[in-house]
Amino acid sequence: MINILIDTDIGDDVDDALAIGFALSCPELDVKAITTVYGDTKTRAKLVLKLLKAFGREDIPVGVGIKRPLLGKERTDQVNQAVVLDEREILAAPSRQAAVDLIISQVMACEHPIIVTIGPLTNVAAALVKEPDLARKAKLVMMGGAVNRQQAEYNVRCDPEAARIVLESGIQVIMVGLDVTTKCKLGQEELNSLAKKASPTTHLLMDMIRAWQRSTGRVYPILHDPLAVAVSFDQTLVKMEPRKVNVETRGEFTRGFTLTSKEKASNVKVCLDVDAVRFITLFMRRILKV
Repeated sequence: MINILIDTDIGDDVDDALAIGFALSCPELDVKAITTVYGDTKTRAKLVLKLLKAFGREDIPVGVGIKRPLLGKERTDQVNQAVVLDEREILAAPSRQAAVDLIISQVMACEHPIIVTIGPLTNVAAALVKEPDLARKAKLVMMGGAVNRQQAEYNVRCDPEAARIVLESGIQVIMVGLDVTTKCKLGQEELNSLAKKASPTTHLLMDMIRAWQRSTGRVYPILHDPLAVAVSFDQTLVKMEPRKVNVETRGEFTRGFTLTSKEKASNVKVCLDVDAVRFITLFMRRILKV
């Protein structure tokens, strides 16, 4: 089994919840810890704890992470999927260790750990600054960035300084960006299958999907974050190339852009294509446990 840690901004786009559910359903993975980042990290931790309860995995520690980017203001808007929380429900308590310390302790205790980041990179950047040996000890699969798009991807844009620290730290990185994730979208058939299954886990995931649909007006989830989880254990799903990736932190119109070049001194393996059909099939089989 592959030891992974997941760092998430669960509760806004529903793909975080789907990614965590997918990871918990994969026999290839041993989820060592889950940490929350960006904005209302306490509420995000409660959502993680509710998911872990549904999946029978309350043994996994959950660390409450950093609320604000390294530079800039704290996000104050509400977490849309918090409507699935019930104050009367008894959930496990978060870890006494804050996210940064939990990441450090778990990575240093694991063999060949992989950190899967499916939110802004603030926690991981802070952990690398506090314990530089993480760059040698762990690998990183990040959902973030874009190569062939003239845009700043959300997770990088939320904290470009953190992303830059991570990419310049020397840690081995696979970048699962918009070039591949946008090709992986659930349709009505998949949503019907999830709703029809009616297990405790799929019931909760459908509640979170519906909350996201009501809040955003969107209908069909894009599996940005689940693809990053899948790449942590099956890199045959994607086509990758080594690239030198820099994060723009100063541009008036380009802040958060990931700029890539084919230099010999590459620091990232960048995903450029994906077998979307095979991945979505894998995702559905694991979530539905068929």
